[in-house]
Amino acid sequence: MKIVPLSQLPSGSKGKIVSINTGQGLARRLVQMGLVPGLEVEVVLNQGKGPILIKVRGTELAVSRGVAMKIMVEVTI
Repeated sequence: MKIVPLSQLPSGSKGKIVSINTGQGLARRLVQMGLVPGLEVEVVLNQGKGPILIKVRGTELAVSRGVAMKIMVEVTI
């Protein structure tokens, strides 16, 4: 079981959210976006800089690299 920040997953890979290491305000906002522990996410586009495009529950979302560094995921593919 390999756990890494979401920002380290390359395009086309998938992972399951394990934890979100942020303050209450940002954690609440991420929950409102549907990003919760246990959810599988797919990285649609990660160019190594700038925001990361992810797909969750059939919807694409862009998250900043700083936020993605605080979302820990278990690599699944």
